[in-house]
Amino acid sequence: MKKLRTVSVDIMVNSTKAKAWDVLFNRFGEVNAFNPLIEGSHFTKGNIGELGCERQCDLDSKNSIHEKIVAVRGDSSFDIEIIQGGLPMIDKMKGTIDLKEILSNQTLVTATIHFNTSPAFMGSFLKGMIAKMFFKTLVGLKFYLETDAEVTKENIKDIMKTYKMMNPHDTFSNSEIAA
Repeated sequence: MKKLRTVSVDIMVNSTKAKAWDVLFNRFGEVNAFNPLIEGSHFTKGNIGELGCERQCDLDSKNSIHEKIVAVRGDSSFDIEIIQGGLPMIDKMKGTIDLKEILSNQTLVTATIHFNTSPAFMGSFLKGMIAKMFFKTLVGLKFYLETDAEVTKENIKDIMKTYKMMNPHDTFSNSEIAA
């Protein structure tokens, strides 16, 4: 069995842990609301976040990823496994989402991704790309949680520009989006 590589990214969101959990876990099938890499998503099994529920994430009109929640730890952490589809050269991918309440309206969200590639030597090349991709998704999550506005392929560039100008604990709701 190939060794799984690990990438971990995190972000501080100005939101309650309960709201972050609702968006990430209970509304598991609605990931397209904050993930700019996904055109659409929906539940395929189950209709709320629960152990065993599944979603389809449409990357474009021809490509999709099918994911499943395979473990849940209270209202703080859950594991996702890609059960069909995926990224080029990725042989296996799974992830863990962890939420940690820092203050009553501030939550640290960590995404840890485990993957292996085929061919195996591509893992070191893809590690940085995967980290960047998931960090962009977390910035999208921060924006969505703080503004209730959806993130799209069209607005993510300006959202990222604005995020880079913010201090780590700043909120998008108090920031003007850079154009």
